[in-house]
Amino acid sequence: DDGSHHHRLRQPQFINPTNSERSRFRDGYENIVACSATKKTNDEFWAAQRKLMGDMQDKVETEDGIAKATQKDLYNKQVSSLVSETFYFSIILFSAIWFVTPNPFTALSYLLGALLGTAYTYGLGKYVQTLGGSAYDMEDVQGSGVGSARFAFLIVLFIFVGKFRSEGLQEIPAIMGFFTYQISTLSQGLKDASAEE
Repeated sequence: DDGSHHHRLRQPQFINPTNSERSRFRDGYENIVACSATKKTNDEFWAAQRKLMGDMQDKVETEDGIAKATQKDLYNKQVSSLVSETFYFSIILFSAIWFVTPNPFTALSYLLGALLGTAYTYGLGKYVQTLGGSAYDMEDVQGSGVGSARFAFLIVLFIFVGKFRSEGLQEIPAIMGFFTYQISTLSQGLKDASAEE
């Protein structure tokens, strides 16, 4: 010994726990493991729920998009059919008026009104298509400008008739021509009613 003071390292003393302490320790450890497993299970459960919700939302949006596109195609076909029938009736009635009346301006007045009525029908179809559309969905409101300006065709008709009345244009045939689209509307309604039966 060189005289320096050595500290002896103490030997660790092992405490011998009692049975109740062992049992409490074991229960605490099992609780920690169970909580950890439960948290993991909960996280997995909610992750699966979020994935399921996302899948369902994607499916609904896809089905909604398909249904919307189908309805839009069906509507566009009906509008095209209405416009083409309006033009068809206009030509038939113009030809009949041309052959029946001695004054050609009667038939020409009717034709002017019928052509502007056909344009009005197209604008009306575009306007109805935009009803219920959202400003955030540009596809929904496409063509709304034509639809909003549909009354301009009637105003143009009155301007033309007023300006060229002295040259022979007539008001009554022109207005009758404009409302030829009502015959097409009636025809479409009868076709739809017979298709449903």
